[in-house]
Amino acid sequence: MDVQPIVDRLIEKLAGLQLREIAAAGGLDDAMRGNKAAPALYVIPLGERAINTDHTGPVDWLERSLFGVVVVVEARDMALNLAQLRRRIKLALVGWVVDNTTGEPVLFQGGELVDFPGDGQLWWSDEFLMTSYFRSEE
Repeated sequence: MDVQPIVDRLIEKLAGLQLREIAAAGGLDDAMRGNKAAPALYVIPLGERAINTDHTGPVDWLERSLFGVVVVVEARDMALNLAQLRRRIKLALVGWVVDNTTGEPVLFQGGELVDFPGDGQLWWSDEFLMTSYFRSEE
């Protein structure tokens, strides 16, 4: 899954916030090892599922792609609290269509605490779903 369009969207829509980093990551470990400072966001691909649809001729299906936006904030930093940042992320992504030719609007799926290791940083992940259509050429 190519998460770069999602990263680009977040960079554009959250430009007014004082985020130190908005980037793609290969996974949670990659994000945590690469993190230099908070507040930061990492977009992580979480999974893809295909659902075949009825067809005549070429093979076609729905592709459902799940991705996470992992947020890291300093627990003591009240200038940009977690609830406000999550709301801004949802406003940037929910309802947005990644690919106007084959896609549907992004939907929010849920969120959860990822880590609160005691070093002053809190890690939270929100999950989003995007659906697109694929048709083979054969």
